[in-house]
Amino acid sequence: MQKVELFNTHTFIKALVKSGMEEKTAEVLAENQLAMLETQISTKADMYDVKAHMTDELSTIKKDLDWIKKLMLGIGVTVLIASLKYIFS
Repeated sequence: MQKVELFNTHTFIKALVKSGMEEKTAEVLAENQLAMLETQISTKADMYDVKAHMTDELSTIKKDLDWIKKLMLGIGVTVLIASLKYIFS
């Protein structure tokens, strides 16, 4: 996956230093800000991965539901036949 620059740390540090912050403090702040952004922001690629995973899970659930529907239909038909045999015998 391609690494995307979230924000320009050099410009961030320059702006902080210009506003009166010490350069070392500004660098630490920029590093921590970048680390937070890298762990808390999802990219389009992340969202596509989640979508693909959810689509796979949904298709699995649909297959399971189809199987359960067929099972319930089979049980219903069996109960109906047993009921009719009981009524007409």
